[in-house]
Amino acid sequence: MPQAVPPGGVRRRALLGGAAALVLPLLSGSLAGCAAEASAPRRGMPALVRAIAAEQNLIASYEAARAATPGLAGEVDPVLARHREHLRVLRNHYVPGSGDRRHEGGAIPSPSAVPVPSGRDAALGALRRAEGREAVARAADTAHVEPGLAQLLASIAACEAGHARTIEGGPAPVPAGSGAPALQGALAAEHAAVHGYGVLGGRLTGGLRATAKGIWEEHRSRRDALVSVMSADPVAAAPAYELPVQVTDARSAALLAAALERDLVPAYVGLAGAPAPDLRVFAADGALRAAARAARWRDRGKAAAPADAFPGLPDAALAPRPVPGDR
Repeated sequence: MPQAVPPGGVRRRALLGGAAALVLPLLSGSLAGCAAEASAPRRGMPALVRAIAAEQNLIASYEAARAATPGLAGEVDPVLARHREHLRVLRNHYVPGSGDRRHEGGAIPSPSAVPVPSGRDAALGALRRAEGREAVARAADTAHVEPGLAQLLASIAACEAGHARTIEGGPAPVPAGSGAPALQGALAAEHAAVHGYGVLGGRLTGGLRATAKGIWEEHRSRRDALVSVMSADPVAAAPAYELPVQVTDARSAALLAAALERDLVPAYVGLAGAPAPDLRVFAADGALRAAARAARWRDRGKAAAPADAFPGLPDAALAPRPVPGDR
C-alpha cells in the first residue's frame, strides 16, 4: 500500500494502516448493542436470510456449472470454496448457539441455481453476472442490519464483486453528515488512491490510460464526498507517498492500481460498521467497487487473485455473540 513519507524523508506508518484500528470502537459498540435489542426480534433478520439464500443459490449455480462443463472445476473451485465459507459464517449469525431464529424473519428457502449455459465462456459470464447482482444486493442490505453484521455483508459484497469483476450498481450513494471515526481511514485511503493513480497514469497509453483517468476521477469524487459529510476536520493528504509497486511499464502500473484498490477494501469495510445506515451503504458500495476494479487490474497485470473469503473484515465480525433466548 502507499506509505506516507514526511518532508524529512523518514518513512512513517501509512495512513491506510489506521483503518483497521478505527473499526474496533465501532464494532465493540455494535456488539454491545445486541444485548439491548435481544428482547425484540432482530430487525436485520430478513436481510440475513436474503444473504443466506443468495449464497445457497450461488453454490448451487457453481456446482451445476461445474458438473455440466468439463474442465471448469479448476477455475470455479476456489470461488466455490469462498461461497461455502460465506454460507457457514452467515448461518452462524442466523442461529448463534442453537437458538431458532425463523420467527424473526422467515425460514431459509431451498437452494435454487440460476440458469447457466453450457460452454466455458458462457458459463463463466453467467456466473459473474450473478455474482455482480448479489454483491450489489448485499451492499444495499447493510442499511437494514446492525453495524457488526453490516461489516460482514460489506466484506462478502467485496468478495463477490471481485469474482464478478464488473459491477453495474448505478451511481454511488451519497451519505448525510457524519462523525464516524472510520471516515478518516476511508479518506486517507482515497487520498492514497488519488496520488497513486496520478503516478501510474503516466505509464499507460491509449484505452488503458483513459480507463485509469476515469477511475482517478472516481476516486477524487469519493474523496470529496467523504470530506463533505465529515463533522470533524478531515485528514489531509500526505506530502508524499511510498508506493508498494515501482511503476516502470504498463504491467507494473496495473499491479499498482490493483494494490491501491485492494487497500481501499478494508478501509471501507471498517466504515461499514458505522451507526448511520446511509453511511454503511456508501461504505459497502465503496468496498465492492474497489474489489471489482482490483480484480480487473490483477487480470491485466497477470497476478493471482487473493484467497481470502472475507476481504478487509475484522476477526471479531466473523462470530456473533449469543443473546438471551439462544440455547
